[in-house]
Amino acid sequence: MRRVALIIDSLGSYGRDLLRGIARFVHTHVGWEVVYEERKTLDALPVWLRKDCCDGILARVRDTRQLAALRRLSKPMISLGELAPKLKGIPEIFSDHQRIGQLAAEHLIERQLRHFAFYGSRGGIFSDLRLEGFRQYLGSQQHHVYSYLADKWDTGIAKTSRRSGPYWEDRELTAWLVQLPKPLGVFACNDYFGRLLLNVCQHSGLHVPNEVAVIGVDNDPILCGLSMPALASIDPGADDIGFRAAEILDEIFNGRDSATVGTVFLPPKGVVARASTDMIAAADPVVVSAMQFIRDKGGIAISIEDILDHLSKVGMLVSRSTLERKFHVRLKLRPHDAIVQARLEQIERLLISTSYPLTHIAGVVGMAAEQQLVAFFRRYRGMTPGSFRRKHPANESPDSVKEIHKFPAKPAAAADAIHLENPQR
Repeated sequence: MRRVALIIDSLGSYGRDLLRGIARFVHTHVGWEVVYEERKTLDALPVWLRKDCCDGILARVRDTRQLAALRRLSKPMISLGELAPKLKGIPEIFSDHQRIGQLAAEHLIERQLRHFAFYGSRGGIFSDLRLEGFRQYLGSQQHHVYSYLADKWDTGIAKTSRRSGPYWEDRELTAWLVQLPKPLGVFACNDYFGRLLLNVCQHSGLHVPNEVAVIGVDNDPILCGLSMPALASIDPGADDIGFRAAEILDEIFNGRDSATVGTVFLPPKGVVARASTDMIAAADPVVVSAMQFIRDKGGIAISIEDILDHLSKVGMLVSRSTLERKFHVRLKLRPHDAIVQARLEQIERLLISTSYPLTHIAGVVGMAAEQQLVAFFRRYRGMTPGSFRRKHPANESPDSVKEIHKFPAKPAAAADAIHLENPQR
């Protein structure tokens, strides 16, 4: 029986996904016993951690001194995070951060955007690499990238040294964002930064996504779901990294020379598209305003007449036939179709993110009875609301069911996915 110590924080979704991948390996392989206690990134090493406590270590620590202390235990070890600088002789498995940056750029370009910006952490290794990949890809397409790098506390939470109020009152960040050309696509270095940016947009009167489209990284179901609108995010594949790290450590237990591992970069899983980058593909201000109104209302108990009334209040007097023609020309659908889609998305969010009974959900979306909700949902989704809820577990982020963009992994040069003995990153 091999005893493996896990020195991995469980505060953020990335660490939890690493642990989930390791658990997947443990449950499919015999001969492993895991030693683990919950920890935060900057916590001291566990007091029980000594040479006779384990046979191997899987670690994600920020402090180089902690990494050196772990190495002094003279146990097989895999480093799972780029939080601390590389130490010679310790195998590493990371996300391919440059590919993550490229994927963010591709996603924003697909949204027909022509102005791009990056919001990240000053001195954060992962942030620097993601910016590098983002900037390189956009540069190859002849696009400029504006960047704002925030200072950070030791916990990695963004701050601006001259800010004295709440984060959404960060005047320096707000001034930077407001003066940039619009519409703008912003790549946030992770979901925490993405949610901060969405709050700044909300308090600055910037419409998301039509003025500012935002995408983060980590696909954190809590942060993405609490964001308004729901935050699009790149899934870095941390669970696959955890599984592969456990697999390699097991290979070392069985005779593999750890010096042959080097640094392994695993590709991200893809983009999870949500409302924060769900651009309205229309240059017509009437269509844009109408779609913003539909989304703001969530399609709940509104009619074509409500849309026309809204347009008249903002100085856009159009007839019903004109509105329908403009929708057909720009979006290839009717206003009624857009209302139905917004209502369906609202129902799906409530089914996934709450335990409300169907009767309550029907009332929230403006329907008279549960039977009406069931008939409506079955007509457009081909299943009952109950079947949909069972198919999408409660911890899944709202809106994540909409779309996941996949891309093929890069071909492996050896047994590991992307293996670099001396990576020049």
